Amino acid sequence: MSKIKILYVEDEPFLGRIVKESLESRDFEVVMVNDGKLAQGAFEKNRPDICVLDIMLPSKDGYSIAKDIRQVNPGTPIIFVTAKNQTEDVLKGFEVGGNDYLRKPFSMEELIVRVTNLLQLTQKSTK
Repeated sequence: MSKIKILYVEDEPFLGRIVKESLESRDFEVVMVNDGKLAQGAFEKNRPDICVLDIMLPSKDGYSIAKDIRQVNPGTPIIFVTAKNQTEDVLKGFEVGGNDYLRKPFSMEELIVRVTNLLQLTQKSTK
Protein backbone atom coordinates (compact mmCIF):
# COMPACT_ATOMS: atom_id res chain seq x y z
CA MET A 1 0.00 0.00 0.00
CA SER A 2 1.36 3.43 -0.90
CA LYS A 3 1.92 6.15 1.66
CA ILE A 4 -0.62 8.91 2.12
CA LYS A 5 0.74 12.00 0.35
CA ILE A 6 0.31 15.39 2.02
CA LEU A 7 0.93 18.78 0.46
CA TYR A 8 2.02 20.99 3.34
CA VAL A 9 2.28 24.74 2.73
CA GLU A 10 4.00 26.57 5.61
CA ASP A 11 6.34 29.57 5.49
CA GLU A 12 7.75 29.33 9.01
CA PRO A 13 10.87 27.15 8.60
CA PHE A 14 11.17 25.80 12.15
CA LEU A 15 7.51 24.78 12.44
CA GLY A 16 7.51 23.44 8.89
CA ARG A 17 10.48 21.18 9.54
CA ILE A 18 9.02 19.85 12.81
CA VAL A 19 5.63 19.09 11.28
CA LYS A 20 7.12 17.55 8.12
CA GLU A 21 9.48 15.30 10.09
CA SER A 22 6.75 14.30 12.55
CA LEU A 23 4.39 13.35 9.73
CA GLU A 24 7.11 11.44 7.88
CA SER A 25 8.01 9.54 11.06
CA ARG A 26 4.38 8.35 11.09
CA ASP A 27 4.70 7.04 7.53
CA PHE A 28 3.15 9.93 5.61
CA GLU A 29 4.83 11.25 2.48
CA VAL A 30 5.11 15.05 2.77
CA VAL A 31 5.70 17.55 -0.01
CA MET A 32 6.37 20.91 1.62
CA VAL A 33 6.51 24.33 0.01
CA ASN A 34 7.10 27.61 1.84
CA ASP A 35 5.58 30.14 -0.55
CA GLY A 36 2.00 30.42 -1.75
CA LYS A 37 3.02 30.90 -5.37
CA LEU A 38 4.62 27.43 -5.35
CA ALA A 39 1.57 25.60 -3.98
CA GLN A 40 -0.44 25.15 -7.19
CA GLY A 41 2.51 23.70 -9.11
CA ALA A 42 3.32 21.36 -6.23
CA PHE A 43 -0.32 20.27 -6.09
CA GLU A 44 -0.54 19.53 -9.80
CA LYS A 45 2.84 17.77 -9.92
CA ASN A 46 2.39 15.61 -6.80
CA ARG A 47 -1.38 15.01 -6.69
CA PRO A 48 -1.55 14.78 -2.89
CA ASP A 49 -4.23 12.85 -1.01
CA ILE A 50 -4.76 15.81 1.33
CA CYS A 51 -3.55 19.41 1.69
CA VAL A 52 -2.51 21.16 4.91
CA LEU A 53 -2.34 24.90 4.30
CA ASP A 54 -1.19 27.85 6.36
CA ILE A 55 -3.19 30.98 5.53
CA MET A 56 -0.69 33.81 5.95
CA LEU A 57 1.96 33.07 3.33
CA PRO A 58 4.26 35.03 1.03
CA SER A 59 2.95 35.77 -2.49
CA LYS A 60 -0.43 34.02 -2.18
CA ASP A 61 -2.56 33.27 0.88
CA GLY A 62 -3.98 29.89 1.84
CA TYR A 63 -7.54 30.94 1.00
CA SER A 64 -6.51 31.62 -2.61
CA ILE A 65 -4.59 28.35 -2.77
CA ALA A 66 -7.67 26.45 -1.58
CA LYS A 67 -9.80 28.09 -4.28
CA ASP A 68 -7.23 27.10 -6.93
CA ILE A 69 -7.12 23.51 -5.65
CA ARG A 70 -10.92 23.32 -5.75
CA GLN A 71 -10.81 24.35 -9.43
CA VAL A 72 -8.47 21.45 -10.25
CA ASN A 73 -9.81 18.81 -7.88
CA PRO A 74 -12.95 19.57 -5.86
CA GLY A 75 -12.60 16.38 -3.81
CA THR A 76 -9.12 16.82 -2.32
CA PRO A 77 -9.46 17.37 1.44
CA ILE A 78 -8.03 20.65 2.76
CA ILE A 79 -7.09 21.46 6.35
CA PHE A 80 -6.13 25.00 7.27
CA VAL A 81 -3.51 25.25 10.02
CA THR A 82 -3.14 28.88 11.02
CA ALA A 83 -2.72 31.49 13.71
CA LYS A 84 -5.74 33.31 12.27
CA ASN A 85 -8.30 32.33 14.86
CA GLN A 86 -11.12 34.85 14.65
CA THR A 87 -14.56 33.45 13.85
CA GLU A 88 -14.62 35.27 10.50
CA ASP A 89 -11.28 33.64 9.57
CA VAL A 90 -12.65 30.18 10.32
CA LEU A 91 -15.84 30.88 8.37
CA LYS A 92 -13.86 32.15 5.38
CA GLY A 93 -11.74 28.98 5.50
CA PHE A 94 -14.83 26.86 5.11
CA GLU A 95 -16.38 29.20 2.51
CA VAL A 96 -13.36 28.86 0.19
CA GLY A 97 -13.47 25.07 0.35
CA GLY A 98 -11.64 24.01 3.48
CA ASN A 99 -12.78 20.82 5.18
CA ASP A 100 -11.20 21.54 8.57
CA TYR A 101 -9.51 24.36 10.45
CA LEU A 102 -6.85 23.88 13.12
CA ARG A 103 -5.62 26.84 15.16
CA LYS A 104 -1.94 27.32 16.00
CA PRO A 105 -0.43 26.29 18.31
CA PHE A 106 -1.62 22.72 17.81
CA SER A 107 -0.51 19.25 18.80
CA MET A 108 0.85 16.85 16.18
CA GLU A 109 -1.50 14.17 17.51
CA GLU A 110 -4.49 16.40 16.80
CA LEU A 111 -3.27 17.17 13.27
CA ILE A 112 -2.73 13.47 12.55
CA VAL A 113 -6.17 12.52 13.88
CA ARG A 114 -7.78 15.22 11.74
CA VAL A 115 -5.85 14.12 8.62
CA THR A 116 -6.76 10.47 9.18
CA ASN A 117 -10.42 11.16 9.91
CA LEU A 118 -10.83 13.50 6.96
CA LEU A 119 -9.26 10.96 4.59
CA GLN A 120 -11.56 8.22 5.93
CA LEU A 121 -14.63 10.43 5.46
CA THR A 122 -13.71 11.49 1.93
CA GLN A 123 -12.76 7.97 0.85
CA LYS A 124 -16.09 6.63 2.11
CA SER A 125 -17.98 9.33 0.21
CA THR A 126 -16.22 8.49 -3.07
CA LYS A 127 -16.96 4.76 -2.89
